Amino acid sequence: MFPGHWPKRLFAYLVGLFVFLGSGELFSADFVRLKNGQVVRGKIILEDEEKVLIAENDEYVRFLDKDLVAQVSYEKGKQNVGTPTLDKKGTPQKVSDVPQGHVETGPPNMYGPSPGSSNGNGADTSIEVIHEVVTDFIWRGLSFSGEIANRRDNESYRAMTVVPSYQPTVTFNTPLKGFQVQFWGNFQLTDRNDRDNDGRFQLYPGGPGPAYPGQGSSGSLSPFSAPSPDTLNSACPYDTQNNFMAGNPTTGSTCGGDVPGFKKEQNGMKRSDGLFYAFYYNFEKTSWGTFTAGIWFYNTFQKSSAYLSPALGGFNSPAAQGVSGANNPSTQITRLAWQEYFFFWKLPFLQWVNPTISFYTQFSQENAGLMAGKNYLSLTMGHEFFEGNFFRILPQVNVGYAMSNNIVDNRYGIQDVTSTITFFFGKFFVKAADVWRPNLYMYDTDNYYGATGGYVNSTSKDGRIVDPGKVNGPANQLVLDFINTSTTIPDQLRQSVRESYLLQKIPAHLVWFSVGFSQNF
Repeated sequence: MFPGHWPKRLFAYLVGLFVFLGSGELFSADFVRLKNGQVVRGKIILEDEEKVLIAENDEYVRFLDKDLVAQVSYEKGKQNVGTPTLDKKGTPQKVSDVPQGHVETGPPNMYGPSPGSSNGNGADTSIEVIHEVVTDFIWRGLSFSGEIANRRDNESYRAMTVVPSYQPTVTFNTPLKGFQVQFWGNFQLTDRNDRDNDGRFQLYPGGPGPAYPGQGSSGSLSPFSAPSPDTLNSACPYDTQNNFMAGNPTTGSTCGGDVPGFKKEQNGMKRSDGLFYAFYYNFEKTSWGTFTAGIWFYNTFQKSSAYLSPALGGFNSPAAQGVSGANNPSTQITRLAWQEYFFFWKLPFLQWVNPTISFYTQFSQENAGLMAGKNYLSLTMGHEFFEGNFFRILPQVNVGYAMSNNIVDNRYGIQDVTSTITFFFGKFFVKAADVWRPNLYMYDTDNYYGATGGYVNSTSKDGRIVDPGKVNGPANQLVLDFINTSTTIPDQLRQSVRESYLLQKIPAHLVWFSVGFSQNF
């Protein structure tokens, strides 16, 4: 779907766009943007707390009440270049109507939390709100919606999965100058409810049991033998099936009063709902650049004891491959709640592309401390073209480097190169993003994807992972049972044959789109 040369072409296109449109003459005039969206261009003669006087030509000077002004921008090299000018209500004055902070778009769904368009005004409180609908919740190269939907629907992982969510951002610019509070949420709009995706006759959701009538009975491709230590729970659905097939509609002798059936797994997209809480302080600009420091928390609304499970690498071995039983026992991609400290440094040079270095350190202990101590270092760059116009273009790129993807795998490398291009139409915007994952070994682990269908990925350096479309259902189960029991397949080749059927390449590119609009209060 996306040839290997495609990201190079996109990069070349963006560079060409920067060069072609990079003339300072395009952004040389003063302008005032009113709250109704109108832009007045000319030469600003006077600005104070009550009014702005702007000469639109040699013969006409226009008076603008400051209460009607949303933004004041001066010609490069003049007053307050790069510094927000606030009205007495603290209205943000960033060029883009969408808060960008340190060149991020739609915080924190790309890289992490990002400040709003002002730095706290030291007077009254102002509020910035972004409403955005995205096709997939992808953050730092990690898919928190699309890949979960693939597992839920028994589909192969692919570059683009449409599972839309509403992602609002609310930023409070507090009376304390430089201090901001931000809330960012993800709320899935489709497929919110749980469904039975393994099709097994089982005692509990995700548990072992027949995947097709007759599986495990005498004469089937895979005669059942209950694995230890879960013998009774495993035997119950098989014994009950045998009773029904023999014309005796009773539960098995090992069920102890429990009734097996077709259970819904915990896979509804509502489990991706969550809320970020971010607190950060923006320091005054210095000759060294602009610095921001803070802390953020993320909390999911749908909680399960599975979130507390230890890392798979801590106890699973390749020998666990193919064991009849648990359906996707790992939920390592999910989070109960997690926290990070962060530090941003907007560099004082190459200001045309707004280079910003960001550093995040995770200190929370969810999933038995799987991600504790993980560090993420990123460089973001971007520039807004046609500044001050109704129509504007904002290309951006983020390169993120992870220092220890988790405490079990402990891998280092570039985690994502995320490129976005946003088209603004006043307060409305449309965005497209490509997420390139150059080092697939950062993702080639069951501690990210989970042991889908109970099958452990024994080779974590080949860029392949268990295909959710090859695990569940009678057809897949018949093939896997045959591989597991056939005497025509030598034991030393059995695992490689199984993996040739089960595994797929990890998508190196993820693509998503979004639409939205912003408001200031």
